[in-house]
Amino acid sequence: MSNKLAHQRHKDADFNGTDFNQVDLSGAEFINCQFLGTSFRSASLVGATFERCNFFDPEGGSGVDFTFANLTEARFERCDLTTANLSRTRCYDLMFDNCSLQGVELANADFRLNIGKASDLAAFTMHGCNFAYGDLSNTYLKGCALTENRMIEALLHNACLEDVDFTGTDLSNIHGKGMSLVGADLRGAIFNNLNPREIDLTGVRITLDQALWLLDPIGVVIEP
Repeated sequence: MSNKLAHQRHKDADFNGTDFNQVDLSGAEFINCQFLGTSFRSASLVGATFERCNFFDPEGGSGVDFTFANLTEARFERCDLTTANLSRTRCYDLMFDNCSLQGVELANADFRLNIGKASDLAAFTMHGCNFAYGDLSNTYLKGCALTENRMIEALLHNACLEDVDFTGTDLSNIHGKGMSLVGADLRGAIFNNLNPREIDLTGVRITLDQALWLLDPIGVVIEP
């Protein structure tokens, strides 16, 4: 596959079965395109945009492989990325807007600005997405915006979620051994298993009603 797709606009195109491994797709724009059975392993997708694109094959039940790809400043809007593998990708300033992300693998993705291993500047936006059963384990997401999503049963083990904006997000039954939520904004979020005995919730922003939900896991009984 040549690199002639970079910085080009592609609409209503069928890329099913295409091998994009190590291909340069930087700055490309894809609108209403099909990517079933494709692979973007180690591809460069810097600044690429995808709108209303389909990456999931419902018949085969398989998603797309993005492992080791560079997704810096990439944008996905109203796309179906169900069960896609984006582990170990470079993802600074990646954005998902109203996408289907069920079961998406983002563990060990790097959302930090690439200015050295000590960088603590991260950027990631996920809004209005279905991230149920997705995996964000071993990621650094301090200060990122994950708003109005469905993240039930999501895996967040050892994730740094300090100062993350979770407003309006459903966090029911999340799994997060070793995760940090210090300073996170949980106003309007739904959660049912955040145990203050196990998770540092210092500085977390919640409403009065939500405060009662936090007391339940530690056995506090609220009398009328």
